[in-house]
Amino acid sequence: MHIDKIKEKLKSAERRVAFVASQLEGVVAGELKEAVSEIREASTLLQPESPVNEDLGAGVLFVDDEEIIRRIGSKILSREGFNVILASDGSEALGLYEQNRDRIKCVILDLVMPKMDGMQAFRQLRKSSPNLGIILTTGYGEDEIRKRFGTLKLQGFLRKPFTAASLIQMVGEAISYTEKRERE
Repeated sequence: MHIDKIKEKLKSAERRVAFVASQLEGVVAGELKEAVSEIREASTLLQPESPVNEDLGAGVLFVDDEEIIRRIGSKILSREGFNVILASDGSEALGLYEQNRDRIKCVILDLVMPKMDGMQAFRQLRKSSPNLGIILTTGYGEDEIRKRFGTLKLQGFLRKPFTAASLIQMVGEAISYTEKRERE
């Protein structure tokens, strides 16, 4: 769905929920008012994807086929000072990585994507950049991933839905890994 349509739908939902909340009292009204706040917060996350800004910190390539996941991840990491580059599939990610390889210190790859999935992109990235910190995201459990892909040289797994704190921590660790390997 196009971003402007999502914004329209959120704005419409916000108005309807705010109206219903104004007609009620008590716990239900309080819950509805909280829902209005959450809708407003979600709307602020839907800002246009930003181009590379060389003034920001270390580059993070965030790859996911779901636009809302990309936008949320970008918002979280940008607030922490990371320079976030977004891609919607593995082939787009490889192109963006080649264009920005001197700035990118971490790649976050969704496992399941159309066109080129996360594993195919991972293998290509690992061939060209063996010291790059790569994090795999998936809805699968970590035990299942470790069984299937335990031999991979990953810096971590993020199980969806992930928290902002876990994303920030894992990205920091992956960047430290990359920078350490680059100095060796």
